Amino acid sequence: MHDPIEAFRASILAALCHAPDHIEPGRLHRFATGNRRGDTAGWCKLFEDRRGGVFGCYRQGISDQWCAHNRETMTPSERADLAQHVARAAAEREAQQRQQWAENAGRIEKLWAQCQPLVPGDPVTLYVKARGMPGVWPLPDLLRYHSALPYWHDDGNTTRHPAMVAPLIGPDGRMLALHRTYLSRDGRKADLPTVKKLTGTAGPLTGACIPLFKPRAGVLGIAEGIETALAAWCASAVPVVAAYSAGALAAWRWPQGLQRIVVFADFDKAGQEAADSLRARALAAHLPCEVLTPTTEGADWCDVWAGRDATRIEGGTP
Repeated sequence: MHDPIEAFRASILAALCHAPDHIEPGRLHRFATGNRRGDTAGWCKLFEDRRGGVFGCYRQGISDQWCAHNRETMTPSERADLAQHVARAAAEREAQQRQQWAENAGRIEKLWAQCQPLVPGDPVTLYVKARGMPGVWPLPDLLRYHSALPYWHDDGNTTRHPAMVAPLIGPDGRMLALHRTYLSRDGRKADLPTVKKLTGTAGPLTGACIPLFKPRAGVLGIAEGIETALAAWCASAVPVVAAYSAGALAAWRWPQGLQRIVVFADFDKAGQEAADSLRARALAAHLPCEVLTPTTEGADWCDVWAGRDATRIEGGTP
C-alpha cells in the first residue's frame, strides 16, 4: 500500500476497528469508536509530511504511533523530527481533550441540577420495587429522578422519558459523568434501544464508581450495576457502591482507611475476571478482600435477592 493516507487509516482500523472516512494531513481528527450518539473517543493526526502519525482512543486508553518507513532505517535526524511531531500532536490532543472535559462538566452540572430527590411512588422507586426490593426506604441520596430526560434516537428524533440518574464520582471526589436509566411512568424499563447510558465524561473514569453508601466499620462492598449493588446491600447489610461495569469494577480505586472489601461478583466470565483482578490488587495492598458469587451460573445479586422470601426491610437493612 503506497498511499500514506490509506496506510495510516489501515493502521488505525487494525488497532481500533474504527477510523475516520476522510483524513486530512496536519489536522487532528476525532471520530467514533463505538455506537454511542456523539461518540468522539477516537482521535488521529497524520503529520503534514505524511511520514508519520499518531492515533488512539480515550475510552480504551489506547495511544499509538504510525510511521511510513521502517524506523530502524531512519537517520537520527529523521527520528528526532518524528519525535517533535509526536510531541506537538500530543500537546494539541491533550488541550482539546481538556476543553471537551470542561464543556462536559458544565453539561453534567446543568443536568444534575434538573434532577429531583426520590419520593415514594415516583418512577424510580417503582422501578426499584419492581426489581424485587419492595419496601426499601430510604434509598441512597445519590439516586435521583428526572421527569423528562431527552433520548436521542439514531434517526435524529428526540423523545423524553422518566429516568433514574446517578453520578459517577472519581477518586478525587469530582463528578465525572451521569449514569442514566430510562424508565416508563409505571417504573418499568423504557421501550428504547439502549435503556442505560452514560453522559459525556468530565475526566478519565478510571477508578470511579457510584458511591451509593459510605463504608461502615471499615467495610465496603462493590458490585457492577446500581440494581445489583442495592440487592447486595439488602441481602448482606454491607454498604455497597456500584462500579457501573465489569471493567470499572476491576479498575475501582477504594477509599483510604478501608479494612475490608467485599466484592459481590456476577456469575459470568466478565464478572469473575473483574472480581479476581480487584481482589489481586487489594491483596497486593495488604487489604483483605472477599469475593461473593451467586451459586447459579449467569446470575447476579438481583437474582439472588429476588429468589428470597423478601420481606419489608426496616431502616434500610435486613
